[in-house]
Amino acid sequence: MKQFVKIVVTGGPSGGKTTLIEALKKELGQKCAVVPEAASILYRGGFPRFKEAQGIINAQRAIYFTQKELEDMVCQLSQKSLIVCDRGSVDSIAYWPESPEHFFKNIGTNQDLEFSRYDWVLHMDTAEGDYYDTSNPVRTESFQEAALLNTKIKDAWASHPRRIVIGHNKDFISKMTTALAVINAIMTHKSAEDINKELLT
Repeated sequence: MKQFVKIVVTGGPSGGKTTLIEALKKELGQKCAVVPEAASILYRGGFPRFKEAQGIINAQRAIYFTQKELEDMVCQLSQKSLIVCDRGSVDSIAYWPESPEHFFKNIGTNQDLEFSRYDWVLHMDTAEGDYYDTSNPVRTESFQEAALLNTKIKDAWASHPRRIVIGHNKDFISKMTTALAVINAIMTHKSAEDINKELLT
């Protein structure tokens, strides 16, 4: 029987994912284990970044399978009550040069299987205007590209039964406070409907 809640924290570039995950580590301490972002591990390690379709497919396949192994390892070995994934498998659809159906067929999986890997999805919208952060060396997107990726990622997860969207907020601290409140509500077994009603309306 599964003894943990598994949440994927996703969203467009500069949405606050890293800040939120660091805050969770501090706030929940020994209760929380983090699955690091596979793309950052690969790209910082020197994995080539090609703009051609085949190169993108190869990169996203590498990200998908690295992500899966990281998740399996942390879930089996961490013994924590909360597993937080820095991005999830379905994020690759936003970068994939073909259709979502092509992605699932190429990888050898389907949407239901991928969604079932995550109990909850927390989507952090990309920051807007001057709040868009370009200091991350792995981030190569302009704000316009980031906004498009944000929409594509949001669409990829749209059918997940327990997805919560944290919208752009000019007050970044408020955005983080709301996101932390959502995760605390998840840990007290509140429903997605109640969380949306109580914290996001």
